Amino acid sequence: MHVRKTWKTTVVMFLAVAAVTTVTAAFYFNYAATACCTVAPLSSSSLLQEPSNAAAADNELSRSKLVSSAVRISKLYAVCETRDHLRSPADRDRFSRRRRQADDSTSVNVDKNAGNNYSKNGESETARDGDIGNDTALIYFITPTYPRREQIPELTRLGQTLMHVSRLYWIVADDRPDCSLQIMNLLPDFSIPYTYIASPMPSIYKRDPDAMPRGVSNRRAALNWIRLNHNINDSNAVIYFGDDDNTFHLDLFKEIRTTKKISMFPVGLVGEYGVSSPIIDKGKVVGFFDSWPAKRKFPVDMAGFAINVQLLFKYPYATMPYKVGFEEDRFLSALGIRLDEIEPKAENCTRILVWHTQTAKKPKPIVMVRSKATLPGSLATLLDQVTMLGIGGVYAVI
Repeated sequence: MHVRKTWKTTVVMFLAVAAVTTVTAAFYFNYAATACCTVAPLSSSSLLQEPSNAAAADNELSRSKLVSSAVRISKLYAVCETRDHLRSPADRDRFSRRRRQADDSTSVNVDKNAGNNYSKNGESETARDGDIGNDTALIYFITPTYPRREQIPELTRLGQTLMHVSRLYWIVADDRPDCSLQIMNLLPDFSIPYTYIASPMPSIYKRDPDAMPRGVSNRRAALNWIRLNHNINDSNAVIYFGDDDNTFHLDLFKEIRTTKKISMFPVGLVGEYGVSSPIIDKGKVVGFFDSWPAKRKFPVDMAGFAINVQLLFKYPYATMPYKVGFEEDRFLSALGIRLDEIEPKAENCTRILVWHTQTAKKPKPIVMVRSKATLPGSLATLLDQVTMLGIGGVYAVI
């Protein structure tokens, strides 16, 4: 009898120690996520300043001079490249040439009124030139991405949308252990201030391909970068999560820019209902319309909300959980959000300004050739480009 009691006591003590160890490990893992890659904090205005004439001259020397920081390695992510300035002189010339070519090709339909520099949605047509004052809130646009054959074309499409948005800082977080040369070559083409991060998913979460928390490591890394780089006293910035395959109306950026704490709005092409959205009555959120409530306090899509940057500093340990389907809900709950604090946008959540579009995934094709040296004309060079971009491959039989 005494032996049985001793055995039960030992088991209970072992389980208690295991539980305490697990909780402690989880706490320090979350803490470590906010304690890497320390750099000097910047205000939202300093992130979007044009370089001085002296700095501009240095920027022309080489592309490497435009990289404001070398790759900073941590156990969680690596900052591959940061470009804080709006545009180098070389970028400005290239952008101007493209703008002139576009104007020439569409001269019949373009209004040539030189005084009209603003589109009807309120975003400046010359926003990338820094014409908007610094009193306009900065938008941190976080894009999780991962290597696949559609990655470069989808980032290209998204980048050409973001080119039209004033005071936007793009954080591209890539689910890979190293930095992609293709992405580093692509991002400067849009003349958007950006940071490119390599943020691989921990291998422990890859065991079940059908239940992988995709994009979580990317978003966590981006949030950590903002915590380390944004001035804690500057509330003039908004954070938004935009996937690389989603579609965005330019009015969305005008709507979210005025977010004081948290704003929400409908997302199209989500779930069985075709839309996910807060329900508004008398200007207040009274519920949610979503085909998968799943006992979530905030059944919303990742693209359906924006938060003021100050929430990250008010709740320094709030982050995305590695739990499929509950990323948004647990994150918003960790930020202490209340229902009566939600700011409805998009005409009281009656307009759809963002769509959860998805590109059909197809396997990478392999082109069989007898020998690349025998390919006619430009074909060999073109197939090398196809291989480099990851949209196909070439296999030489000989």
